[in-house]
Amino acid sequence: MRKLSKEEIPEVLPIVKGRNTMLRVMLLQLEVGEVLFMPKEDWKAKSSPRYVVNAIKRKHPHRFEYGKKTDGTGWLFKRIA
Repeated sequence: MRKLSKEEIPEVLPIVKGRNTMLRVMLLQLEVGEVLFMPKEDWKAKSSPRYVVNAIKRKHPHRFEYGKKTDGTGWLFKRIA
């Protein structure tokens, strides 16, 4: 075990048990206008990522435009508010 300096601390929040997924944590950290691409291989859940986006919409002021890439390799998420 070792102590981390301020420069070493990851910008990503730790993922704890429960409903948090890496996608949810990354979406909550997006600034307005930023875009996140998630490859299809990274999504392991049965449901689509839109369920994560809709859950965020119910509890946070974050709003996103999202959808599949036209070539089918993954999803794009753009924070609009």
